[in-house]
Amino acid sequence: MPSPHHDVGEPANVRNLSAATVHRERPSQTRGTSEIPSSASISVIVPVRNGRSYVEDLVAALDRQTVPKDDFELVLGDDGSTDGTLEWLARRSLPWIRVAAGSPRNSYAARNRAVSHASGAILAFCDIDCVPEPDWLEQGRAALGGADVVAGRVRFVLPERRTVWTLLDIDSSKDHEREVRNSTAETANLILRRSLFDEIGGFEDSVPEFGDFDFVQRAVAHGASLAFAPDVIVWHPTRDRGTAFLRSHWLYSRGYGEREGRAGRLPADIRPKSLVPIVPVWRTRRWWGRSLGPDRHWLAENGVVPTAMENLLALPLLYVVLPYLRASAQFIGWLGGRRLRAR
Repeated sequence: MPSPHHDVGEPANVRNLSAATVHRERPSQTRGTSEIPSSASISVIVPVRNGRSYVEDLVAALDRQTVPKDDFELVLGDDGSTDGTLEWLARRSLPWIRVAAGSPRNSYAARNRAVSHASGAILAFCDIDCVPEPDWLEQGRAALGGADVVAGRVRFVLPERRTVWTLLDIDSSKDHEREVRNSTAETANLILRRSLFDEIGGFEDSVPEFGDFDFVQRAVAHGASLAFAPDVIVWHPTRDRGTAFLRSHWLYSRGYGEREGRAGRLPADIRPKSLVPIVPVWRTRRWWGRSLGPDRHWLAENGVVPTAMENLLALPLLYVVLPYLRASAQFIGWLGGRRLRAR
C-alpha cells in the first residue's frame, strides 16, 4: 500500500532493540510482551475479493510453514468474490482454512469479519497477493516476545521487464523499517495479539482505504509497542503499469484525506506549503535520507539498481505528477470527511 504521507513529518522516538521499535506507554499501564507462549495458536487473516489468481500461491506458501498445521489457521474474509475463489477453496476442503463470507464492502470490513471468526491468540495479517516465507509464522510469533505489534519485511517480486512504475511502486510503499519510525505499518505483513485488536476495536472500516495506517497509529497511541522484524518476510508483486499505480495512489490518498477531514485535520498535501511541491518533496526526501530520485537504498534491498534513464524518467513523476495527484485526491477525500464530521 503506498503511503500518501509516509515521508511527511518527523519520526516518533525509536528504541533500538533487535529491530526498530516505537513504544509509547500510557502512564497508568505498561503492556506486557512476554505472555504469548511459543505454542500460541495463530490465525492468518486475509481479505479477498476475486483473488482466484493469487489464492493458490498463498495457500501453497502457508502449507509449507514450519509451524505445525494444528497451531494455525487461515481465515479468509471474502468480500463478495464472484470469480471462483470460494469454489476453488471448497474443492480443496482443507481443514485449516476457513472462509468468513460477506457482501462486498471493503478490505477492512472483510478483515474485521475474518477476525470475528478467528480462534487464534495471535493475528497474522497479509494480503491475498502475498507469498510468505516458510518460517513467516514461526519468526512472527517469536518476534511478539519483544513487541505488541510486529511489522515484518516485505520483499518485492520483480517482473521480467521492469518499468519506471515498478521503481516508483517500490519507492513509495512497504518500507516497514522506515514506516515503523513514523508509527505506521501496512497489513501486507503485520502480526499482533488478538487481545490488542479487540481492545482498540479492530479496523475502522467506514472508509475503504488507509485503514491499516489508522489501525497501527491507534494501537501505538493506545500504548502498544511497534517493532520492525526483518526476519518476518513476505513477498509482494509490484505494480508495473501506470494505470494501476496511479489508481492505487489516488484511492489511498483519497482515503487518507477523508480520514483527516473527518478528524478535523488538514491532509499533508493540501497545506499551503505543498502547493508548489518540488521543494517540499526534495526537503522531505533529504530529511529522511532518501535519494533525489527513486530511493537507491530501498531499491537495492530489493535487488534493483536504477539506470540513469530510469532516474530521469522518474523525476517529473516524483516531484510534479504524484504530488498533484495526491493533493487532488486528498482534497476530494477531505471534503467528504468534512461532510461526515458535520453529520
